This record gives sequence, C-alpha cells and structure tokens, in this order.
Amino acid sequence: MVNIKKRLIINIATMSVISGIAAPITIHHFFLEGYPITLPEFVMSLASNFFLGWFIYYVIVSGNLKEYFDTLTTVFKKIRQILEGSRSHSIEEIKNLKIEAAEGDFVYEVSKEINHFIKKLYYNELLDQYQREVGKLFVTLSTPQVLAESFYRFLLEKFGIVGMAVFVKENDGTVSNIGCFNFKRCELSDFIKACFDFKDLKLLSTSGVDLTIIDNVKVKEILIVPFINIDFAAVLILAKPDKFTGFELRFLRRIRDLMSLGLTNARNYSRLQEESYLDPLTKLYNRRFGMKRFQEILSLASREEKPVVVAMMDIDNFKRINDTYGHLAGDYVLKNLAAIVKSHLRDVDLVVRYGGEEILVVLYNTDRDNGYKALDRIRKGIEEFTFEFEGQVIPVTVSIGCYPVSAEELKLGRFSIESFIEKADEALYKAKKTGKNKVVCFSKSAK
Repeated sequence: MVNIKKRLIINIATMSVISGIAAPITIHHFFLEGYPITLPEFVMSLASNFFLGWFIYYVIVSGNLKEYFDTLTTVFKKIRQILEGSRSHSIEEIKNLKIEAAEGDFVYEVSKEINHFIKKLYYNELLDQYQREVGKLFVTLSTPQVLAESFYRFLLEKFGIVGMAVFVKENDGTVSNIGCFNFKRCELSDFIKACFDFKDLKLLSTSGVDLTIIDNVKVKEILIVPFINIDFAAVLILAKPDKFTGFELRFLRRIRDLMSLGLTNARNYSRLQEESYLDPLTKLYNRRFGMKRFQEILSLASREEKPVVVAMMDIDNFKRINDTYGHLAGDYVLKNLAAIVKSHLRDVDLVVRYGGEEILVVLYNTDRDNGYKALDRIRKGIEEFTFEFEGQVIPVTVSIGCYPVSAEELKLGRFSIESFIEKADEALYKAKKTGKNKVVCFSKSAK
C-alpha cells in the first residue's frame, strides 16, 4: 500500500537532519577553519533545516499536490455520481470535465492520460445511452416502415444524418424499398444492387451516386450499412453534409445486430397484421375484414350522400383452368388477376376476395355509368393480359355483375350489405348466362 504522505515526511525529515548536521561542518571546514563548532550552532542548524523542511512539505509540496488531487477527487466524484444515475447530473457533464496542467509539468503526462480516459468514458457512456434509446425503438411493435421512420428521426437528431434509405433483399432475389427519407428518389439501381455485396460498413464519396437530397443539401459522404438475416439481407444508406465520425461508425457497427433483429420483428409483426386482414394468396382484403370495410364505406357514403357501385366478379371457367393446367396455375391466375384489379382502382375503393374465385368490388362516389365503365376497363385489362404459367398461355376472362346504389337509397338508412351483394350476384348470374366475359348491371333488363 502506497502512503505518499508518510514517505514525504520521512524523506524531508531525513533531509533536514542530514542538512542540519552537514551545514555547520561544511561551513567551518571551508570558511571558519580553526574555529570549533559549538552546540548552539548545531541546534540552530538543525532547527533552521527542520523549519525549511516543514515549509517545503506543508506549503510547497503538500499545498500544491493537495490542490491537484482535490481537483482529481472532484472530477472523479462527479463521474461516479453521473454513472450511478444521479438526477442532478447528466452524461453531457462528463464531456466538459478536464484536468488542466501546463505542458512540461511533471503531472502533465498523467493529466493528459486522465483527460483521454474521461473523453473515452464519455463516448462509451454516450454509446450505451444511444444503444438503449435505439433498443426501445426496435422492441416496439411496428411495421418496417414505421420503424425506419423512427430510426431516421433518431439519426437526424443525434448525428445530423440528412438522408436515409432502407432496402431489403429476399432470398428469392426480390429487392424492395421500405424507407426513403429526404432522398428525391429511391429506385432500384445497379448501385443499390451492388450495396448488398458489402460485408461491413462502407464509406463512399458522392460522385457517381444517383441519390439526391430533397432540400439540395450538399452531401460529402454516403455510408452503406449492410446486415444479414436468415430470411433476408438489408442495406441502410445514410447521407451526411459532412464526414462521418469514428464515433458514428462505432455506434452503427455496435447496433447492426440490433437493427437486424428489430427489422425482423417488424416484418413478422407486419405479416401477422396482414394475415389478420389480407388473403395470403391474392393480398386482397379477406372476407371478414372486407365486410367491415364495406360497412364503413356505406356509412360514409350515406353521410356524404354519395353513390356507390357494388360489383361481384367471377373468373370464367375457373374449374377448367384448374383441371387443365393444375391448381398451381389457378393460384397464379388468381394472384395476377387480383393485381390487375387493384391497379385499376383508387385508394377509396374496396376490393375483397369474397370466396374461391369470386372478388367483391365497391366503388365509392361512383354512379351507374361511371361504375360500368370502370368495371369494363378491369374486364378488358384481364382479357388482354397474357397469363403465362410454365410456358403455357392461359386464356382468362371474367364476368362481372354490379348493383349501383344511389345516394337516395343510402340516405333512407335501410340498406343491407347482404341485399346489395345478392343483387350484384344476380347481375353476375345474368352475365354468365348471356355469354360470359361481360359486365352486367342490375336492372329489369340487362345492360
């Protein structure tokens, strides 16, 4: 155990005694030769050297060292309080802590090392704090898009990262964008495809990179952060108006696994949500959820006094398609047909896989004539589309029955979803009976 105080006292006392004895002997030997040394001279010499030693210890050594070590004590006490979570202190205070020492001073080197330690401690604590904050984001149940937006806001606030894009590559090679923030466009390109080949963080200059910031901020560097999961690969593309710091790179390396896990959880959560309201094959609303949305649309149309068109669509000779080409071909037809139908509809419209090959369509704020035209465009789009499965072209057509619901009928408040569907079904039956591949609207005489 080191006892600096005791060692200093012993050393200074020893020096005082030796100096007190040696001083009168030396003086008499060189300057007062022939004069005997008297006892009072020895006593006076010892006393003066004792007081000199006391002055050196208590005033010069102890006083200056105490001031220095008191400063050290204050600094480390504050660090301890911060690390223990004291409410009266924050991590940012560590950043401003510093031991001042002039270059060349015998405590300069130790002070420099202490300052380096404090700086490193600050950044380590900041990394831990940021990791905890990001961890809270990634354990929150949300979709990949919501998660990406929350993470972008975090990076913008903490690091000034002005642009972020997230791309996911499935095992089948399909690449999709799940987040594009502050970039003018995030289209799939050869550059994006090449990003999936990186195994570690990669800094790139902005020359030749087709990613433009919306507010025209001049970007110095692009950072690619890849992460790989069992089910998918993903890349995070970040843009800054200045260079990325070592601290930022350390942080992003540290949380790569956390980001991968968070994105996996978000994808699983999104899939569970989709399973609750989407048909797994066609990605249309399933019947249970679709009927709820149907009721909501009718209620809105009633309040707003808007007409709607209810239509039932059925694939012509679908059993023959399954029997001739196989059930996988039938699934292929259903999946692509659903995509065609959705491509012809607005966000305010509703499309539901009602059952089997039947699809329910509800057109909001649409009268009879416009509804017929919209449905006939869908019919023609399906007829003209080339359904090719395993090298075989499958002829596909649909029959559509519709029932135009006027605003006056909805205003009466006695409408029934079941009755509307029944009338659309009746019109569909007429379309089938009169030759198929046509649109028939409910009326006393078929359109």
